[in-house]
Parts: sequence; structure tokens; C-alpha cells
Amino acid sequence: MAKKFFKGLKKIAALTMVSMLLAGGLAGCAGSSEAPAADKAETSTEAPASTETAKKAETRLEKIKEAGVLQVIMEPYFAPYEFIDSSKSGQDQYMGADVELAKYIADEIGVELEIVPLEWTAVLTGISTGKYDMAISGMGYTVERAEAMNLSDSYRDTDSKHGFVVKTDTVDTFTSLDSFTGKRMGFQKGTLQEMYATAQIKDMQPQPFDSVQNAILALQSGKVEAVAVSYDNGELFCEANADLSMATPLFEGTEDHTVVACPKGSDDLTSIVNEAIAKVNEEQLYAQWWDEATSAAKELGVSQ
Repeated sequence: MAKKFFKGLKKIAALTMVSMLLAGGLAGCAGSSEAPAADKAETSTEAPASTETAKKAETRLEKIKEAGVLQVIMEPYFAPYEFIDSSKSGQDQYMGADVELAKYIADEIGVELEIVPLEWTAVLTGISTGKYDMAISGMGYTVERAEAMNLSDSYRDTDSKHGFVVKTDTVDTFTSLDSFTGKRMGFQKGTLQEMYATAQIKDMQPQPFDSVQNAILALQSGKVEAVAVSYDNGELFCEANADLSMATPLFEGTEDHTVVACPKGSDDLTSIVNEAIAKVNEEQLYAQWWDEATSAAKELGVSQ
């Protein structure tokens, strides 16, 4: 009986020893899944370089260069800044001074240009959310926009005029800003014209539209009594439609600085845009593109 007992103890001790050896072996396997101290040191010295490369590749400008394409969004219904030649298709249909500027910037970066047409509010959100590379769409500088996106230096500084399109048979009734008090005022939402109208027209009945074209149609059908517009754009509508005229009154304090918008934080992209704009301004290219676009828009009757 005692012998059996001692034999049992020996078996238990042996099993315990095997268990300890196995545990040690397993612990060694678990440790072997990690790099030795020397290997870890080597890994840590390589990590910063690869991380830095990844960061560099993630900048907006680097992504554009890697893709070989610059996506520029605009609302192509704002002649002479940007408009459509319906006789053409694809990228060839887009015309205007801003389109020429977009081409110039793409050439400076060394990539192809892709114009993406959007409604105006989608232009603003497309840049503020970082969905697209750049917006060139007759965008005026405002503090609010500067907080939501990177804005370039101005490529068109003007004591620009913003006023009103009205029906020709009512134009004589609008002689001052006060003449529009309480009127049904149409405007494209999210624009400087909305801002000016809200600030300067008393008791206005605001009628926002997704495009200037739809606001003009509402004016022609009697749904609104005036449409707040950029004067240059409004003149094209009036030249194309005999029933429309520009009213004499203008909004006050409307000095404009037209800018390119890039996603917030894309400083490298904004920098190259500013370099391109400096060249354009020095050579007065935008004024040339503007005159050419104005003539082309009148010939095409794009504001009809």
C-alpha cells in the first residue's frame, strides 16, 4: 500500500515537472511573437521614416499629384465666371473666366483638370467637408467662409456692384433701396446677394432659390418682385430677356475679393494656388479671360 502511495507521488511530481516545462515553453512561444530587444530597436528606428512618408502622401497636394487630376467644383450657371456651351459635351462644355483660371492652376501643378458641376450650396459644403480639391466659382471672401475653408489671395478685386433685376414695366418704381421695403425678394441661397439683401432691405419677404436662373423665372412669372444679383450676371439676364431690366439702386459697401477655396488645412495646395494667382494678376490674365468670357456668353445667350 505504501509502495503504491509513493509511486503515485512520483507520478504526480513527474506530471508537475512536465507541466512546468510546458508552461515555460509556452511562455517562450508567447515571447517569441514579439521582436527581441535588438529587433524592437531596429523596428522603432524605421517607423518614423515610414510614418513621415505616409503623412507626406496624405497631404492634399500630394494626393492630387499622385492621382494626376485636380477636381475643381463650380456652379456653371454664373456667367461670365462660368457657364456651359450646350453645343459641346464633357469637359469641353465648360467655359468662363474661372474655367480658364482652373486650367492655369492645374497646369501649374502639372496635372489634368476635371470640372465637377454642382449647385452653389453643394459647392460650399463640398469644400468645407473636404470632399473635393478646390472650388473656383466666383466666390467672394467672407469671414464665415474663411473659418470653414482655406481661402486664397484675391484674383479679382473690384468695387463690384450688386443690385436687382426687376420686370421692365416696374423698373421706374424702384428708385432707392427703400423702394424694396416689404417686397418679395428672390436670391440664390448661400450667396453674397442673400447677405446684402438680408442686411439692407427692410421687412423683406425673402424667397431663396437654388439658382439665379430659378429666381429669374420666378420674377418673370410674378412670384417675386425683384431678384438680388451680381450686377455683371444680372446684366446678361437683362440683355437676353427684354422683359427684364436692372434697377437703378445698388447695394451699399460691396467691395469684393474673389477667391479660390480649398479644404481647411490644405496649406500646401493653397500655397501653390496663391503662386499661380500672383502670376495671373501680374500678367493681368484674368481681365483678359473675363472680357473673352463676357463676349462668348452674350453670343451664346447663356442667361436665357
